[in-house]
Amino acid sequence: MKALRPLRGLLLAGALLWALAPERGRYLPPMLAGDASAERLLRIGTEALQELLRHPEQVPDIPGALSRIQDLALSAAAALPLDPRPWILAGSTRLVAAEPGRAVQLYRKALALGERAEIDVNIGRAFEAQGEMAKSRAAFLRAVWISPALSLALLPDIAHELTPQIHRLDAELKAGRLGSPPELPE
Repeated sequence: MKALRPLRGLLLAGALLWALAPERGRYLPPMLAGDASAERLLRIGTEALQELLRHPEQVPDIPGALSRIQDLALSAAAALPLDPRPWILAGSTRLVAAEPGRAVQLYRKALALGERAEIDVNIGRAFEAQGEMAKSRAAFLRAVWISPALSLALLPDIAHELTPQIHRLDAELKAGRLGSPPELPE
């Protein structure tokens, strides 16, 4: 029996690794989890978008630059299939390009890979850009309820507007009447 313990441990470790294989992109360092060149593309695209937002006057062709950044993001998405970051970056390029409908589509692809409250904030921003204020507030409410620190990412008047609803949801949760976060609008 003692001779089988190491084998049993190896089998258990193998089973655990097999079970976590779909999640490897979330728990392993990027060099082990996915394509290192895709990580570089993602970093380059993120830095390019940040520079464009900081210094738009230095970019002669903003629509072209946004399209190239989106292409980088989508290239990274193909190599990082479990990672929502490329889809978030692609959605952000469309939001900056004043294409909020397309941004929502890309953010929803990111959301399909896993719940992240910052995606909800971005969806809220896209709905707001479309003039859909009720949907925008619902997305912001969901984001802030899931991650209260994100209230700092909202304009103060919006964060203040959501505060009573957050308190109501907290009370419902404590009373056992809330089974899930607020719904994200379609």
